[in-house]
Amino acid sequence: MTDAPLLTKAIMDSWNPWDMPEPSLTTLASAIRENSDAAHSTVDQMPNTSWRGQARDAANWRAADQSSWAKKVAAGIDDLQVALTDAAEAIGSSQAAVNGALLGATLQRCFLVSDTDPTWAMRYVPKEDDDLTPAEIAERERQMTSFVKSKADELATTAADHAALIKGAVDALGIVAPPSLTISAQDGRRDAGMAESGWTDEEAAFVGRNLRAAGLTEDQIQRLLNGEKLTDVPVGVQEYLHMFYGNLNSDELFSLKSKFEDIGTPESAAWSQALGQGLVTLSNENVGNNTGYQYLPGWAQEWAENRASDGATLRYQDVPFAGLLGNSGGVPPGERLGTELLRRGSAGASRDIGGDGQRPEVAYGAFDTDPDELKRVYESTIRQFLEVGTRNHESSAALLTGEYSDGTKLADYDRDATVGNLMRHDWSDHGDSAGNLVDWIRDYGGGTDPNKVKLADRAFSGLWDFATSTDGDNNFKQLMNTNSDGDATGKINPLLADAIRKASLPYLNYLGNPEGAAAMHGHPDLELTGSEDRHNFEARATRLFSVIASDDAPNGEISASNPDGVNTATQLYRDLLEKTNENATWVMSHPELAQSLGNTSAELLERGRAGIYGAQFDLAIDEGDKAASSQAAESRTEKILSSASYLLSVTPHGTAASVGIGAAAPWLVTSSPAEDVPFKLPTGSDAFGVDDPTRVKLSSSYAMFANSGVQGPAEWYGTDGKLKTAEAILKESDGDASQLDQAIRTRLRAEHPEIYGADGAAGYWDAGFNEGAKDEDLQYNATTMATYEKWVLEGDER
Repeated sequence: MTDAPLLTKAIMDSWNPWDMPEPSLTTLASAIRENSDAAHSTVDQMPNTSWRGQARDAANWRAADQSSWAKKVAAGIDDLQVALTDAAEAIGSSQAAVNGALLGATLQRCFLVSDTDPTWAMRYVPKEDDDLTPAEIAERERQMTSFVKSKADELATTAADHAALIKGAVDALGIVAPPSLTISAQDGRRDAGMAESGWTDEEAAFVGRNLRAAGLTEDQIQRLLNGEKLTDVPVGVQEYLHMFYGNLNSDELFSLKSKFEDIGTPESAAWSQALGQGLVTLSNENVGNNTGYQYLPGWAQEWAENRASDGATLRYQDVPFAGLLGNSGGVPPGERLGTELLRRGSAGASRDIGGDGQRPEVAYGAFDTDPDELKRVYESTIRQFLEVGTRNHESSAALLTGEYSDGTKLADYDRDATVGNLMRHDWSDHGDSAGNLVDWIRDYGGGTDPNKVKLADRAFSGLWDFATSTDGDNNFKQLMNTNSDGDATGKINPLLADAIRKASLPYLNYLGNPEGAAAMHGHPDLELTGSEDRHNFEARATRLFSVIASDDAPNGEISASNPDGVNTATQLYRDLLEKTNENATWVMSHPELAQSLGNTSAELLERGRAGIYGAQFDLAIDEGDKAASSQAAESRTEKILSSASYLLSVTPHGTAASVGIGAAAPWLVTSSPAEDVPFKLPTGSDAFGVDDPTRVKLSSSYAMFANSGVQGPAEWYGTDGKLKTAEAILKESDGDASQLDQAIRTRLRAEHPEIYGADGAAGYWDAGFNEGAKDEDLQYNATTMATYEKWVLEGDER
């Protein structure tokens, strides 16, 4: 009530409290009860001899449920009537008290100064022979003002209290019988018919309110985003959306959007969002049983599938359509529409790839429009198609694989060209929107829901197959050379590279050893392309890591494209070191996997190092002087590897705290303490060197110790009683990694020789790790420029 005007006599006189109770409400409640009882009886009294079985049981349950619901509605109407009647009585009584106070004041010759004065100030009108002094007159005016104002305040409080009670009754009734239950197909057809003569403000407001009523709740939207099927959207809402949008053409729809924008109020902004949300909702096959792509208007389907459109279509349909769908409250589209939007975004992105002076934005606006504004509209349009399309992860998987979730192939589809357009376009948001295509794979693939894992596996397989292929047009080479300057995808779109990095996290152990037991990687049904050929798979893994590591932003510099100051290459190698430490810790509870986990970890580190070298070699090739630039590439790589290891070593416990005996499996993605550590660029002796095998071994030993429960010497702990970081302990141990590693292992063996002895799990881990870390045959050593260029980049057979 704080926004309500202060009470004055004029406002009070406008109140007619006894107009609030509506006798028809009582009649309505009674009719609902009677009709629901009659309907229930019709079903309940049917003889069991003529109708029985599951259908009869379902009908009985449905009739009883509907009768119970109807009685709740009737009770809610009764409660509203009671609230209105009580308010009328209380407000009417309080009004009478104010009028009585005013009458009493007039008997004291005090009259209200103004009917619109919220202070209710009184003025004394003396008689001709009045003998009151000015001071006495002033005191009488003060007393009468205070007396009348106190009654007016009581009235205002009474009105506010009962307004809250009425609102509570209305809200409670709205929960039992929401407005969405009252709309129907007929309403949709009627509302669409208003467009024939142009939308008036009143008509737009009327339709806007109906669209709001047909909107989904926040809970429903979240469940849709989670891939659930909604069964609680009334059929009337589904039919309303179908008939409303089905009876509008594009001009009428966009003119309504413009009308909402012209009205320019917060309420009309909500109507505009409801307009976009309704169309997206209609496209989603998981909303009830009367929605899906086939329910969209024919013109909308034709527009979505005409991806080669140009000129007027881009300006007069793509631009407003992107704005309409983008402003839809986060509702995910159906799989088909989402896929078509992604394909349309890709088609738009393809118009500006290569940096050859093209100006695709001119098709998205008038020729006299400011060039910067044209560029903004162009980029915003295609980016919104991506943003909406990627809300549906099945659409993303369809784009990456070329197949819908039911196995149907996308029509007239070139997967490599479509995905390539999105990844090679120089996005103004540094690839953030394009990253939505894959970043969700981390949570789905690293979780425990089998359906989500299956969807993530399918999407990651498509990403892998695309990004690591050198067949045909050589997708990998194109990703590493997106324009005439030879810039790699990670350089122009570092946030996309980081999204690919995150998508790979649930699959790291698989990438290190695709033949390993499913218990190590958690994806028993996954079969990535090339997994049957060891060296082919190694080359592909190197390519994937090279794409990720192609972000060459300098470490330590925070920017919009590098928000945490750590480039993606550094983040990648830290991920691999963390995975190695998690694997080392997991052998404590799974000794039968110890040797395989050690081998997998060493292979994974080798592939990661090769990928980072590859990204730097590719940059060197672009620079021209291979001899000189090759040395520079090796130097830059060593700094990246050292930075990543330093970041891990300054992390408390050096690894995710969730691992250990009885902990989650190593493929489950959990938040890492390292993600919260501020970046400090390591130099010289500060770097926790990574090419030194002893230090890598120490990192794993430290991870085992940190999660073992074994107590170390007092100097390994801080004043807070917590274990110091590996880097801190190493510095205090004169920097001898080998001695510290032996000290840690001695402690572990003394407490648990069956695990940490030479014949225990730790010993098998070491054997496996040493086997995986053996020097590779030179022809497969991708840490050399020549091998990278021929084997990894060009895909030459070995």
